[in-house]
Amino acid sequence: MNGLARRLSALILVATTAATMSACVSRPNQASGDGGVIRFTFAPDPVWDYITDKGILDEMEAESGITIEASSTWDEFGVFAGGHADIVSSASYEVPVIEEETGRNTVVIGKYNMDRSVIITRADNPATSLADLKGQDISAFTAVSATLVWGAYAKKMHDVDFRSGGGDYNIIVADPQQQADLVQRGEVAACVCLPEFATPGLRSGELKVLYDGKASKDMYADLVVPGHEGPMINVFLAGAEWAQENPEQVEFFLDVWQRGLQEWEANKATIIETYPQHFAVEAPEDVEFVQQYVDTNDWFVRDIRFDQQWADAESQVFPLLKETGFMDQGQALPNFRVSQGGNGS
Repeated sequence: MNGLARRLSALILVATTAATMSACVSRPNQASGDGGVIRFTFAPDPVWDYITDKGILDEMEAESGITIEASSTWDEFGVFAGGHADIVSSASYEVPVIEEETGRNTVVIGKYNMDRSVIITRADNPATSLADLKGQDISAFTAVSATLVWGAYAKKMHDVDFRSGGGDYNIIVADPQQQADLVQRGEVAACVCLPEFATPGLRSGELKVLYDGKASKDMYADLVVPGHEGPMINVFLAGAEWAQENPEQVEFFLDVWQRGLQEWEANKATIIETYPQHFAVEAPEDVEFVQQYVDTNDWFVRDIRFDQQWADAESQVFPLLKETGFMDQGQALPNFRVSQGGNGS
């Protein structure tokens, strides 16, 4: 088992937090129509809650005869490994390890959330990049996932070794809800954070985002594939055999989420206000800050489907991880199910 695979135990605990973190609201199981049942396991998500609460999902299920039997768990990969879910979410760059650890052949069927992680310091810290923080304590919400990708960026840009358990930094894995406080109190120099968890400090100006405010998705477009929409911190991952045998159910699942993305685009301010817990905020001024932040830094894609051009560009994350020492050279690459008419932007 390679080094990345050995860290999957940490990934299982925290990867779902990279989607949206809060208490879960699951739909009760419903009797399936003639089209069958899709067993879906996912972390809490505001778009899912919105299309469920508005009755949109019920309408689409009634029309299609297909039911999505949804459940939420903080161990979605354990459920998937046990064969109890047809579809789960994952970061695109974690798929090879998930396959190795679960023993299931998989295929990426849809894209959803881009990697929005950022590097945050106190505003009075003169640092502008990870190179300026060499040798210091850095908080991360995971030892893998987004931290691996930032490690690859740091190696490529600054020739520094940014990784957990060694290298040029002391990376401390911490609860994402505590990371910004650690930075503000000076207990760590910076954090690899999800921006919404640092809302009060960013809103007040006590904290700043390095790299001119750029998130991981922006760095990827600058350093790896110009203009690419990615890398993805959430794709939808299906069992390969199940997807091949159930193309109608796959298309229905993608239709549901495409409708969800359309609702997000049309009602994002309302969704944030209605489900602030999914964005780690509560106070009205923090809700407003997140609404404004999302207007210019949205991490939700516009099209759940993708074409071959997008799949090829997303797959460039693997050569990046390999050339910078964050993935074994012989690691197998994931399979992508390209959709006819999918969007590659």
